[in-house]
Amino acid sequence: MKSKFPVLCGSILICELFIVYFAVLTAYGLAVKTAGSLTLGQLLLGASVIAVLAIASVLLLPRRIGQKRPGVALGWVVQILLLASGFLITSMFFVAAIFIIMWAVSVYWSARIDREVAQRA
Repeated sequence: MKSKFPVLCGSILICELFIVYFAVLTAYGLAVKTAGSLTLGQLLLGASVIAVLAIASVLLLPRRIGQKRPGVALGWVVQILLLASGFLITSMFFVAAIFIIMWAVSVYWSARIDREVAQRA
């Protein structure tokens, strides 16, 4: 049976990709005090690392109920990196907190739905 992890958790990670690159444009355009010393290339490199990890996490999410894959753990790493980006742009602390809550809820509900479907089968 198909797992709900790719649908719920994957959508959160894909949304984060857009947020990360919008944050890069904001940091570069506003020349935030701490990010002002970084070049656009450096900002894009940091955002690309987060993006690659997010995409890898989506690809490694469990596809079948009961399957163990490292996608969820890698997704938590993405959340931590997003939170760490708040040191460049202070408002990212708030954005990261929202995404961490959404990630935790999606992981919880995906596991719960999968567990209930497995019990019924």
